Amino acid sequence: MKDRDAFEPEICEISMKKILLAEDDRGLSRSIDTWLTLEGFHVVTVYNGEEALHKLLKQRYDLLITDMVMPHLGGFELITQIRQVNSDLPIMVVSGNLNNDLIGNLQQMNVKYILHKPIKPLELRSVIEEVFPNQLIA
Repeated sequence: MKDRDAFEPEICEISMKKILLAEDDRGLSRSIDTWLTLEGFHVVTVYNGEEALHKLLKQRYDLLITDMVMPHLGGFELITQIRQVNSDLPIMVVSGNLNNDLIGNLQQMNVKYILHKPIKPLELRSVIEEVFPNQLIA
């Protein structure tokens, strides 16, 4: 029988959103990673599409942020492979190589968030607020 007066600490699980950032520009990836971490997100950064695919197949993420032009596996190929196993994962594309055809193809692959490089901080913030309402700290 359990003692009702015994102290039982209440377990609180913090649901920190987990973001995978795939960006080969180390300066940009460091900036995005730092900002998202300061906003309370758990960020895992990789520098090519192959690493991103490996991580995505092994762990659950709440958002993928990916460049389109990366070594070993480009962003389009990464998204194509991920959509075969996870059609619901929110994906944000950040790229300096966007055109109307590519944007149309990405939208057909259920990519709702597309940002042109150079990234404007307010645009990035707006997209993160849309993906994760009421999650930003500042």
